[in-house]
Order: sequence, then structure tokens, then C-alpha cells
Amino acid sequence: MARPRRRAGAVLAAAVMTVSLTGVGVATAPMALAASGTTLHVAITGNGMYVNGPRTFPAGRVTLFMDAAGGDRGVEIIRLHKGYSFRDFRGDLKVAFGNLFAPGGDTAKGLKALNRAIDNTTSLGGLYAPDGQVRHGSVLLTHPGNRYVLFDDSGNLPRRPVHLTVTAAHGPQVLPATTATVIARTARRWGGDAELPHNGNIKFANHATNSPHFLELQHVKEGTTRQQVLDSFQSPDPPDFLLPGSQDTDVLSPGQAMSVHLNLPAGEYVEMCFFPDPTADGMGTPHALMGMVRVVHLT
Repeated sequence: MARPRRRAGAVLAAAVMTVSLTGVGVATAPMALAASGTTLHVAITGNGMYVNGPRTFPAGRVTLFMDAAGGDRGVEIIRLHKGYSFRDFRGDLKVAFGNLFAPGGDTAKGLKALNRAIDNTTSLGGLYAPDGQVRHGSVLLTHPGNRYVLFDDSGNLPRRPVHLTVTAAHGPQVLPATTATVIARTARRWGGDAELPHNGNIKFANHATNSPHFLELQHVKEGTTRQQVLDSFQSPDPPDFLLPGSQDTDVLSPGQAMSVHLNLPAGEYVEMCFFPDPTADGMGTPHALMGMVRVVHLT
């Protein structure tokens, strides 16, 4: 599942983008960090996406490095279900996002397309990196087959698909060790640890049964409250609580998990998810506007 790039609350979205670009840089990590399993290095520029690593590899752990140039960039891996193509996936998201986020859109039509994309893919996670920076983490690809696709998720719609073939399981079948966990729950709320390492690995797990989720960690001023963040989504004024430093994942389907390496300033952060709610009788409201905001600390 691609992550919608049109975040809810245009003022907050622009401010988050601005402070993210001035955040703490993450040096390119050496191959040795992927102690075992498959490693894929992805670089995305204004000219294209470049993938360094095998296209065929054993089922198990895959470590992703995302190197961004010329803008904020993102990469995601999905598994297409039988009878559903990447073209179908992209087409459904075009209909979904165009109707859910464009003025005068047909909400029912948008939700139908969004749910078709959700029902026909398994989103296994991915990473975003601000311009000029590198992020890394790990995902699990556990089902042998040739239905996996890695793609550029930097814009409003997925593009530049790279098809992957997964063979019989070999090597590590679990994520790397982590010191804290962030959990997306069914009731559009966050769970897990309230303290995360500012420099270390965390696990992001989607325990929800009814929707994909992604994680945005955004540095804020000490003392910022959850209610202040919620109120900012409705305000025309730029929020005054944002600080440089952020980490974003791409989408995880229910029951999936990934690990993310954090290297951010210590301090107070908010966890947010802006995935549009896929409930058939809803409006596609981004989850953060429905209360999926939590204050945590990176120590």
C-alpha cells in the first residue's frame, strides 16, 4: 500500500516538511549493519531510482537503506495478491486519492478503490528519508513467490516498480533485536513503549485488524501536549511547537512489523499516522485527525 503524501492539515504538513529538512543527518550505514539476510540499497534522485542488491533472494529478513537526493524520498515493498497487478494497484490509488483528497471528489468511489487496493496487497513496510540523508531498517518477506514489488513512493502515486522474487526461506526469519516497540492499534490509537532510543533500533508493529498504518515521529518542544497537536490540524496558523528531527516509515498491513533505526535528537516527539480511514461508511479521514496522536520521549 502506498502512503498518501497529502498529509492532513496543510499548515502542519508544510511545517513538518520544513523542519525535517533541517534535521540531524544520518550517515550512510555500512553493510555490516545487516548482520545476515538480504540487503537492498535504494537511492532515489530527481532522475530515477537505483537499486543495488539482488532481485532474487531467500525468504526472510531484508535490510533496506534509503538514500534521498534532490528531495524527500520514500521506498516501500508490497506483495501483490494473485490476479492483481501493480498497474491495478496504482490505478486504484489514483482513484482513491483523487476522490478522497481532491475538491468535489466522490468519497464512496474513493473508499471503494482504497479498499480494493488494501484487500489485494500486503504492505510490508518501507522508509522515508529527507533530502540528502539516509535511513535504514528491516522488513520480513516470508512467502516465497514472485509477487513482491519494491517501488518509489516519493510522490502522490507509486512508480518505478522493481519486481522481486523470493525463494525458499534461508537466514534470519525475525527482525533485528530492538530496544523499544511502537504499536498501531485497532481503535486508531498508539501503544507500546513511551520511551524510545534516540539512537538505536525500534520495532513498529501494526496490531490493528481493520486498517494499514504508518508511523511519523516528529520532534516537538518539551511540554507539547497531544491536544495541542490535534488542535493544530484545524488551525490556519503554523504550529509553534515543531523542532528539527523526524523519522517516517511507509505503510504496514495488519499483522505486519518492521524495524527502524533512529538517529535523532533526544527529546519529546509525537507519533502520528495520516493513513485515510478505510471504513466503508466513513469519509477517508486521516487517522491522526481521528485521534491517532501520542506523545513519547526519545532518550
